[in-house]
Amino acid sequence: MITPFPIQGLQPIASGKFRLVYEHPENRDLLIKVIRPEMIAKRWGSGMPWYKRRRRMKQYALFVREINEFVATCADNGKAPAFAQKITGFIETDLGLGLITEAARDREGNLAPPMKKLLAERQFDDEARAALDRFIEALLESNIVVADMHSGNLVYAHNETEGNHFVLIDGIGATTLIPTKVWSRRLNLASKRSKISKLLNTVAKYS
Repeated sequence: MITPFPIQGLQPIASGKFRLVYEHPENRDLLIKVIRPEMIAKRWGSGMPWYKRRRRMKQYALFVREINEFVATCADNGKAPAFAQKITGFIETDLGLGLITEAARDREGNLAPPMKKLLAERQFDDEARAALDRFIEALLESNIVVADMHSGNLVYAHNETEGNHFVLIDGIGATTLIPTKVWSRRLNLASKRSKISKLLNTVAKYS
C-alpha cells in the first residue's frame, strides 16, 4: 500500500492565498505544491455554492489549469520555454494531492530569489535588467496564457544553459469560464503587455 508522503510537519518555503510550497525532502531539485487545507474547507467544503459542486476537479482545478498551459507551451514549441517553471508530476501527500515542479535555483544553489527581493535589497542590477528584457521578449513570443504576474512570482534563477534568467513560478493558465485569451492571440498578447507594463512600473519605483 502506498502511504501519503509526509510534508505536514515541514516548513513551507512559500505561502500563497491558495497554495503552500515545500522543498521536496528527498530531492532538492524538486518542489511540492499543495492546496492550503483551510482554503479547501472554505471554498470547496460544505458551504460550497451549488454551481461549484458540479465541478469534478474542485480545488485541483488550479493544478489542471497550470498543467494544461504547461502542456500547451510544450506542444507549441516542442519543449517548455525556459521562463516557465517545469512541471514533473504528482505525489500523494498527507495534505492532499501535490504538484511536483522543478526548483529554480540561483548561482550558489540556493532557491532563486523573487524579483521583489532583488528590488527591495537594491540588487536589481544591469545584469538582472538584461535578464528581464530577455524574459519579456520570450514571453511575448510565446503562446502562453498568463493569469497573474508580479515581482513576487518571478524568480531570478541561474543554470548552465540559460545563465541568469527569470522564471515565472506561478500564475499561468486561463482563469475565465470562456477562455478568450486561449482562443485569441491578439487578446492574449494585449493581456501580457498590460501585465508587463505593471511589472515595469514596479521596477521603475526602485530606480
